[in-house]
Amino acid sequence: MERLRLPAPTTRRLLIISALTGGVVIVGLVLLSASGTVEWTDAVQLALTTAGLAGLAVAVLLVRRADGKALRIDQRVKRNEAALAQLRDSVRALAVQLKETSAGQQAGVNTVVAALGEDRAELAGQTELLKRQAKALDAQRSTVDAGLAEVKRSIEGVDRAVRDQVVRALRARTEYNQVEAMIDLRAMLQPRAPMPRLRGWAASPDVIRLLVERIAADRPKLVIECGSGSSSIWLGYAIERFGGGRIVALEHEERFARASQDLVAAHGLDSIVEVRHAPLTDWQGQPWYDTTALDDLSDAGLVFVDGPPEQTGPQARYPAVPLLLPHCAPDAWIVLDDTVRADEQQIAERWLREYPELTATSYAAEKGAMLFRRSTS
Repeated sequence: MERLRLPAPTTRRLLIISALTGGVVIVGLVLLSASGTVEWTDAVQLALTTAGLAGLAVAVLLVRRADGKALRIDQRVKRNEAALAQLRDSVRALAVQLKETSAGQQAGVNTVVAALGEDRAELAGQTELLKRQAKALDAQRSTVDAGLAEVKRSIEGVDRAVRDQVVRALRARTEYNQVEAMIDLRAMLQPRAPMPRLRGWAASPDVIRLLVERIAADRPKLVIECGSGSSSIWLGYAIERFGGGRIVALEHEERFARASQDLVAAHGLDSIVEVRHAPLTDWQGQPWYDTTALDDLSDAGLVFVDGPPEQTGPQARYPAVPLLLPHCAPDAWIVLDDTVRADEQQIAERWLREYPELTATSYAAEKGAMLFRRSTS
């Protein structure tokens, strides 16, 4: 069986035990003296003796405690001194190592500085050489720039000359086309009186010839014209020449309507060409000819869209198809003039997108034209 091991008494515990023991002895003496067992003088001496012994024990214990603390402090100091000694040795070893390393690095630095000195000298020489080469290149670049400028001026001169030649050739070609178209028109229609001028505000001869060819091929019963003027006279002669129909021209300005009516009368085409004054009125937010002028019209085989003028509003000619298509024959032709302009190009795109029964063909006229064919099959 193992023996019960009690913990070693600490100084504090011994002090407490000594104090308690002294106290118990003194109390016991007091009780014995009170009961008469021990004389009070003896009790006092014993109490004093006990107190002295207790004090002596306390003093001894305090000294022991102080000695223990001193011993522990001494041990701690010795451990710290040992650690400091070890640290001092490590520092000395590190200092030696650092000194050796520093000496090696200094040697390396000296080598690098020496090499850099050589490189610096070489770089200085290279820099001077590069400066001389740069000056030479600048001089050469100035010469090249001057040569390039001269070449550019020469090319620009050639470009201008070529461009001018192309423009003159195109103008000559356009003039030739218009003269050729005019000759064809006069040969086909043989007008009875001086004809009004074409081109400019009026339609060009090449577009008039396209319309006359359609009249000759299809002999439409009704031709509707958006706008009136020179084209009304030429188309009137075409209807008279190839027979079978009439022309209704819409004009938004009354003075132009009267002028066109006078031209029609001068050429004796009153029975074929009717110029109707149709002031511009609002249609879905944009101006177009008064639609009451269309009430008695039907089965139109050809529509020529050359009005209203573009200054009357954006995409001014767009309403022609939505408003005139119900008055057209199932196989009608629609000719849109001035398609070199962006507005007319957008109008043509809208017509084709919104009316699937229409197909279109571009016509290379002086001011551009687009030929639309209606097909209900």
